[in-house]
Amino acid sequence: MSAFSDNHAAIYEEPVDERIRKFLKLENYFLKINKHKEIDTIYDSLAALNSLVCLYQTMSRAEVKRELIREIDFHKSRYIEYVKIEGSDKIKLNSIMEKQSVILNTLHNLKANYLNDLHVDELFQHCVKHCDTLSSELDYWLTRDHAYRQNQINLWLELIKPIENSVHFCLDILRKSSETREECTKNGIYMFKLDPEKKVRMLRVTMHSDNYFFPRVSVRPQRATVSFMTLNDNNKFIQIKDDVAFVIDLCYI
Repeated sequence: MSAFSDNHAAIYEEPVDERIRKFLKLENYFLKINKHKEIDTIYDSLAALNSLVCLYQTMSRAEVKRELIREIDFHKSRYIEYVKIEGSDKIKLNSIMEKQSVILNTLHNLKANYLNDLHVDELFQHCVKHCDTLSSELDYWLTRDHAYRQNQINLWLELIKPIENSVHFCLDILRKSSETREECTKNGIYMFKLDPEKKVRMLRVTMHSDNYFFPRVSVRPQRATVSFMTLNDNNKFIQIKDDVAFVIDLCYI
């Protein structure tokens, strides 16, 4: 990302495997909840509540806790190997592994039915059923003062705080463990091979935020393609034919 300042950079992320896709989805819900719950409007409280309901429904269908434990165990096994490499930054690696141990311990201590308190919460379950349609009960809650609404959302979030912290930790480590390349497309498209030994988990494309186009990333088992697209006057996505300079990060542990 050396060619771009943070203020003028747009980052597009494409997961390579389903576990990372799931973590990105969860992270997006957490970010939206934490953003909207701080704003003192009924609409922001409703937006936070909608995201919380979507988060709850996703976690109810998936073994998120187990997936996080497996992911962090995988990270830890890789770092144990890296520590053995001569010249590696052992202080930094050991610090990361200490954090991994803390996160793992927290996840293991999280009760198996950690969503049960949300399952039996009458107000929350009413929100799950009526968040899209609204109701007098939900209207009543939304007209309470902001501190009351915010406190309730925080109480619900606290029940799944270990999941939130673990998701952010896994993705932060992955984003920082990247191979950065500065590339340029030919006629708006860039193709490259994925090294199977590196086990790339996510691709991040960085470009100027004021461009009229965006990257569409397609990933196959051994190859990835970045096509730069724009909208025409009929609201159809079309590929541009210009040469485009961008930065791509191959994220792998």
